[in-house]
Amino acid sequence: MEDYSNGWAYSFQEKEGTVSLPASFDVPKNVEITFWKVVPEDVRDGDAIVFRSRMQYAQVYVGERLAYQFPEQDLIGRELTSAWNFVRLNETDAGEEIRIVVRSPYARFSGGIGEVYYGDFDDMVTEIISRQSKVYRTSFLTGIVGAVIVLLSVISRRYHLDSWPISQGILLVFVSFWLCGESRLPSGIVGLEAWHYFAVLSLLFCPVFVAAYLYHRWPDICGKATRILFYICLADVGASLMSEFLGGPDLMELLPVTVSLVTALLGYAMLIHILAARRKKGKFIRSEIVCLLIIFLAGIVEVVRFYRDSGQVGGVMRVAILIYSVNLLRISVISLFRRVRENRELARMLRKSRAELMASQIKPHFIYNTLNSIRTLIKIDPEQAQKTVYDFSTYLRSNLENVGERELISFSDELRHINAYLNIEKIRFGERLCVAEDIGTKSFQIPPLSVQPLVENAVKHGLCAKMDGGTVTIRSREEADAYVVEVEDDGIGFDVESIEKRGKVNDKFSHIGLENIRFRIREIARGRLDIHSRPGEGTKVTVTFPKEERKGDECHAGHDRG
Repeated sequence: MEDYSNGWAYSFQEKEGTVSLPASFDVPKNVEITFWKVVPEDVRDGDAIVFRSRMQYAQVYVGERLAYQFPEQDLIGRELTSAWNFVRLNETDAGEEIRIVVRSPYARFSGGIGEVYYGDFDDMVTEIISRQSKVYRTSFLTGIVGAVIVLLSVISRRYHLDSWPISQGILLVFVSFWLCGESRLPSGIVGLEAWHYFAVLSLLFCPVFVAAYLYHRWPDICGKATRILFYICLADVGASLMSEFLGGPDLMELLPVTVSLVTALLGYAMLIHILAARRKKGKFIRSEIVCLLIIFLAGIVEVVRFYRDSGQVGGVMRVAILIYSVNLLRISVISLFRRVRENRELARMLRKSRAELMASQIKPHFIYNTLNSIRTLIKIDPEQAQKTVYDFSTYLRSNLENVGERELISFSDELRHINAYLNIEKIRFGERLCVAEDIGTKSFQIPPLSVQPLVENAVKHGLCAKMDGGTVTIRSREEADAYVVEVEDDGIGFDVESIEKRGKVNDKFSHIGLENIRFRIREIARGRLDIHSRPGEGTKVTVTFPKEERKGDECHAGHDRG
């Protein structure tokens, strides 16, 4: 394939001259410009010339014969596409004049023509495919990276990682469609028009996904402005498609608006990331800023080239986007491995907390006292002794079953455990212990031993510390988005604020491990434990269980990790 770009003549609107290709003249849209030259004398059958037209109608005459035209048939859509034009020659064309006539309905592409090459038809097809395949592979690789990021994000949902990489991965897939469509491969199975619409529509939707990603990831940084930008981009998509279908300016004529939006959003994304870095919102944010800066600078270069020269997306932007996508893949992989490691540590801590809680539930004094109570009851009240044995066996069985691996049990099971414990304590404390229940609902799941120890604390350290005892009240209710359990006593109470200032729990809660219970409620059920107490007035512990329950390895909505 040899360069055949020198020695051409041109003419349009009574202007003519000689020129070396590529060339571009100030020609109004839909006005023809003709380039001509003499065919070599040594032309052979199977030889050809090839040139690339950009959004242009093209006709090639050899002598008086119409040797080629593009498009060869009516277009499916309204828009022209760019194309490689292969014009076959034969020996009878030797010494004939070859004329290339081009015109474009777009002023930006009117009056221009690229390099012309001459050589064997098959060799030139192979050479161009080989050359442009390198560009195509770079573009395609960006889409592969984006798809892998989406796949990793879906897989890592069980670890409840940030979901913004999904939107970013989808954005990279759309960018890949755009770049692949602009890779200048000769038409194949997909066809020129399909490639063209893939490219233009993908570019049209890119600003929408950029704005959605920025809002999804940084809702607390310029959230209102980002939302407005998202709706502006969405309106641009709607207006452009409506104009295309209703016969107004087509997508190519409206492309400058989309290109301007993309450029503006790149600058805005840079600003958002800089603000995020200043607020220390991610370990990897600096690498993203560097990659965005590379893309922004590459975008400026490509916009200049788009309007001045080729009208195509070159390799600078492709490489910049590929660098960004690979860096994002690196971030996704590191974040996933980090969360897996954190979840393993969380699982270890949960096992440890379970073991500690189980150990705290096995109280020799309680067992001895209960057995002594049963021995006494056997002599004076056998029927009550039988009921107490049943309650004691229920209490022990619940403790032993909760040593298992169940993360959640029904509140009705926990309530059965609580009632067994309270029945035993009533035998010991008699009228000093009163129990009241206001159970609005039992049909929800909670971590085992998350309420029973609170009742035990209320009895032993709230009521029984008073000479005349008191009442422990257990309530449950359903709210719009949560289930709430309250354990309240009118015992001695304590000063919550002073305890929080000291950074520890008082004797009332220390041995039972309140922080252990709080940790398990938070990590297993995403719940919350609140304590309200005043000295001499009693204590109320409120536990809130969100309706959307999750296991421990899913309960964290991780902070942004860049």
